[in-house]
Amino acid sequence: NPAAIPQMVELFRQETQQRLDDGALLQAMLNYDGPQGHDGFRQALAGLFRREYGWNITADNIALTNGSQSAFFNLFNLLAGDYADGKKKKVLFPLAPEYIGYADGGLAEDQFVACKPHIDFLENGLFKYRVDFDALEVGDDIGMICVSRPTNPTGNVLTDEEIIKLDEIAQAKNIPLIIDNAYGTPFPHIIFSEVNPFWNHNTILCMSLSKLGLPGLRCGIVIADQKIIQALQAGGSFQAYARQFSEASTAVVGGDLGWVKAAQLPPTMAEA
Repeated sequence: NPAAIPQMVELFRQETQQRLDDGALLQAMLNYDGPQGHDGFRQALAGLFRREYGWNITADNIALTNGSQSAFFNLFNLLAGDYADGKKKKVLFPLAPEYIGYADGGLAEDQFVACKPHIDFLENGLFKYRVDFDALEVGDDIGMICVSRPTNPTGNVLTDEEIIKLDEIAQAKNIPLIIDNAYGTPFPHIIFSEVNPFWNHNTILCMSLSKLGLPGLRCGIVIADQKIIQALQAGGSFQAYARQFSEASTAVVGGDLGWVKAAQLPPTMAEA
């Protein structure tokens, strides 16, 4: 978990108390949010990014998810994987090593591919990973480009120039560039390089409140074109996933077991 920094804890306490006093916290607890998440929070985020960075963004460009990892799972399998027409799209990591947590995010076999980095050897035994653009290949089988900025656990930070070049490649291929910004700028800004936040309508920027100091909220933030947000909002059905990926005999009926008699239950379940 992130460190409990006293100044941040006090700020969270003050804000929570204010929301409790004005009724906003109780109101939020008593009502369901919409599919994209809390409207007030999304509008506040959109206003922040418009005001501070001039992004052409509204609340309709933002979705809140149950943690950032669930957002990546949905995005990886929405924009890559096996398709009904037999085609297969992959997720390209243009620089390795990358966050190992992505490995469990694909439903299809061999859904991820990576490119070895160019390594600059610096003074005092230091070195820097950089995207090897000369070796980078983005074929028609690539459904998206994905980077983390900074990378967990190496701490490597892609430069503004690298991000801009990756964006140009992604737009030329008509595929999205996904940036995992869980540790990045503008928040929580656990970063020690002079870099600028980046977003446009071909970028999917994923953020989190966890590393800001609020891991218990399990709140991921996805900023993207409205079509991507609408697709995330719609989600995928269990039945569709079962038909496409399950090897069980029930796959053809969407994983539906139908009525199960007590005699058909495993012993441990029957005894319970």
